Amino acid sequence: MANLNITKLVLDKDSWENIPPMVFKSFQATNANMNAVKKWAEYYEGRTKSQTDSMTKIEEKVLALEGSIGVLREQMVSGEDHRSDVAEELRQHADNCASTFQRMAWCMGIVFSQIGQTFGLQRETEEEVEGSGDRQPAPLGVLMAPEGLERDVEMIQSAFERWRELQAADQLRHASVQSCMQDLSRSVDESHEKIAACNEIVQDSVNANESLKNELEKTGAAVLELQSLQVKHDDVESAVQRKGEELETLHRMTEQSVERLGRGVEDHLAEVQRLVADISRQTDERIADHSNQVSRMVEGHMNPLNAYLNTMHVKTDAMRVDVDKLKDKAPELKSRIEAVVTQLQDLEEAHRGTVSQLHAAVDAVNANMEAHSDRHIGHHNELSGSVKDMFSALTGRLAELQAFADTTAESLELVKREDLSGLARELLSLDQKVAKWVHSNPLPAKISEARLYSLEARLSDEMDARIALECKVRKTITPRMRDDTADLVLPQLSQELSQGFARGRKPSGDRR
Repeated sequence: MANLNITKLVLDKDSWENIPPMVFKSFQATNANMNAVKKWAEYYEGRTKSQTDSMTKIEEKVLALEGSIGVLREQMVSGEDHRSDVAEELRQHADNCASTFQRMAWCMGIVFSQIGQTFGLQRETEEEVEGSGDRQPAPLGVLMAPEGLERDVEMIQSAFERWRELQAADQLRHASVQSCMQDLSRSVDESHEKIAACNEIVQDSVNANESLKNELEKTGAAVLELQSLQVKHDDVESAVQRKGEELETLHRMTEQSVERLGRGVEDHLAEVQRLVADISRQTDERIADHSNQVSRMVEGHMNPLNAYLNTMHVKTDAMRVDVDKLKDKAPELKSRIEAVVTQLQDLEEAHRGTVSQLHAAVDAVNANMEAHSDRHIGHHNELSGSVKDMFSALTGRLAELQAFADTTAESLELVKREDLSGLARELLSLDQKVAKWVHSNPLPAKISEARLYSLEARLSDEMDARIALECKVRKTITPRMRDDTADLVLPQLSQELSQGFARGRKPSGDRR
């Protein structure tokens, strides 16, 4: 309402008593129109305020959304910092793992090299041997180099091959020692029985316990030394005598171990017999206790069972009495059943006749349904054709109506732009003239009378034109706004026309 300044007209009959009634009615209509325009402006002003309030709320929501976006950005920045910290921590863990693997590879290389050296494998040069003790794991961040570990694995393979060769050589040496022992046993006739016993004891000891392997290897080494030197009969006898004494000592120790084992077995057997006696005694006691419990349980369960059997005997007697009664009634029931069977046969024959009649009726109904279906299909086809024709005609009619509606809308828009703007311009000029005439200085009576007559004629023409325009507009267009408190219907005015009423100037549009 700030841009729409409408001057209020005071329609007091005492002030307008010298004015013709037509002029007074015209001003009343103009005042009513101005009031309607004012209400229309107030309505749109309220609508504008509501839209402004909604825009304010939307702006507040946008500000809140921007604040939440800022908070989200801060959270994203903090999340990015946290991610970088976690990535740095993971990188440190990865470096530690790489360092650990490098140290493990270094330790494995040392272990493999020591195993190779243990088996007597020397593949490194003097410089490598000097530098192997000073070798350290690679620094952090450097990937593990597997070349040294591969060389150590190759060394381990060579060491195991060397160990297999040494084992084969030991077996050959052992076989040669056995042959030498046999030769010595044949060469010494005096101690043949002792050497044979020693050989049997040695064979049993080798098969039973591998602990004698070292002694045999020492014996083989001694025999090899004897072979390398000049073997003498006295030395052989002394060696054989010494070995015989050692074997006798071992035999005595074995006998003592066997005696201790026998005593332990006897003690264990006595303990087992005692445990068996205790277990048998406990078993007998438990069996007796279990027998007593079973007898008591059987007695406890047999009492309800006996009562149940007595009850069943009573029920059996009652059932026998009922069965005897049924036997007495059986002939009568048989005669009744025969009568019912006869009735059922009669009903079945009647039912068959009814079924045949129903089948004939169903066949007739099916024939009628088929004929009706054929007629329905033909009628449906005719209706489908007529519906298609009506649809095509309706489509053309709708297209014509759409074109006519477009033409009518254009005509109405043209009328709104031209006739309404011209009417508003003429009403504005008339309002200005009447205001000027009302506020002018008193003129001679004849001039005033002539002006009144001319003004009355002009107002009559304007009223006729306005009434004709309103009739035309009411017939062609739908009202844009209807006030609930008044019956006046106004068309929508353009922005230029509203500004012309507000500022007291003519609209910019020209009437064609």
